[in-house]
Amino acid sequence: MKNKNQIKILREQIDEIDEQLFDLLDRRFGTVKKLSRIKRKIKISITDIQRQEKIIQRITQKYNKIDPKFIEEIFLSIFDYSKILQLYKIENKSLIKNLQEKPLLIAGPCSIESKEQIETISNFLKENGIKFLRGGIFKPRTSPESFQGLGIDGLIYMKDAAVKNDQYIVTEIMTEKQLDQVYDFVDVIQIGSRNMCSFGLLKAIGKKTAKDKKPILLKRGMNSTINEYLSAVKYLTKYGNNNVLLCLRGIRTFEQIDSELRNTPDLASILELKEKTNKKIIFDPSHSTGNKKHIVEISKAALKLGADGIMIEVHNKPETALSDGKQSLDFKQFNNFLKEIR
Repeated sequence: MKNKNQIKILREQIDEIDEQLFDLLDRRFGTVKKLSRIKRKIKISITDIQRQEKIIQRITQKYNKIDPKFIEEIFLSIFDYSKILQLYKIENKSLIKNLQEKPLLIAGPCSIESKEQIETISNFLKENGIKFLRGGIFKPRTSPESFQGLGIDGLIYMKDAAVKNDQYIVTEIMTEKQLDQVYDFVDVIQIGSRNMCSFGLLKAIGKKTAKDKKPILLKRGMNSTINEYLSAVKYLTKYGNNNVLLCLRGIRTFEQIDSELRNTPDLASILELKEKTNKKIIFDPSHSTGNKKHIVEISKAALKLGADGIMIEVHNKPETALSDGKQSLDFKQFNNFLKEIR
């Protein structure tokens, strides 16, 4: 009986400590919001990586009886949530209307690399009338040693640029956690080729978007048949959101044994999909070819066959890009691309 009473008392103490912890977190996040308003006013970056590192270092040293990895994990979660609190909420009243533009053009870098990079690209695209800004913040790379994206920091840079230039954000998410983190700040959710068959993720996105009908751009799996692709679409639409765009990004065939192309452009699939579905079809010449010298002609062919739009990679300095530089157009090449297809 004595032990049971002690357990009860200790649990009550733990409950009290838990409430105190979240009272303090609530205070911290409130202070973060005040700080972000001042930062925006004087136009300095929301993110301060050096300060984050100093906070972790200071707390780790002070509380050296606690596993430093545990402290780091806690603070990284707090930092991510703090950044999300500072982001702009989406105003997308005209989003669906702008998706009707034909050809629909979605452009931007493979990856967000820095604040300066995405601002430069976004400004250039605005000058050319591009409303949809694409860019990776979470990157599913073949090699774990490759650049994996900037995460929430990349989203902040991208969102700031898009708001300034009246653009919509198109970015890929790979997990349910990422979906919940970025949902309110992304206009079009991209599902990459590798995740076309991640049925749990497809269900989660379908359910999450059922109420507000947020647009989804689903890329075809590089080894998937047309029927497998359309089955994946059903996972998204079965809960009520029919705003799904189909994106063809090339398929892997025996040609890749000795072809200079990264993939085989699945141009004929445009015709088949037009017969089998009423969804908008976006063609991705960057990934289909993997080589910028073929992008203009492949894009013209895709539009001629009935594609509703093009999603293309554009970079201010492709030669130094952290990912997909070989298939990214520079600004001069993109201007030429626009002249050819418009």
